[in-house]
Amino acid sequence: MKKSAIEVHDQPHKPGATSGHSGQDKHDKQGGHDKHEGHSPAMFRDRFWLSLALTVPVVFWSAHIQELLGYLAPAFPGSDWIGPVLATVVFLYGGVVFLKGAWRELTDRLPGMMTLISLAITVAFLFSWVVSSG
Repeated sequence: MKKSAIEVHDQPHKPGATSGHSGQDKHDKQGGHDKHEGHSPAMFRDRFWLSLALTVPVVFWSAHIQELLGYLAPAFPGSDWIGPVLATVVFLYGGVVFLKGAWRELTDRLPGMMTLISLAITVAFLFSWVVSSG
């Protein structure tokens, strides 16, 4: 009887055993290193929450959002730099895991999900910087 994906993932993984996905174990450990080494759900969760917290002022001071919602954010010396500076911090802090993963994938000549995510966040970040700088 074939097991569902949920049943397969709920079982503890035994070294040397297959994970239920053809080639999954071979794919996870390429070139003698674990591609997911150092990546824990807690690390992603912490990066997500800090990135989200830093994104709130970026959105609040965004000229497009102010125009759309019809409000004016408080202006003070340097307030024009809140968006670009915090967005750069979010990109670097929240995206470094994906950028490093993409670098590993590309050096192994095996582009995958990290490469796709890195491409997306890099294009979005650069487009945002170009648009905001005029």
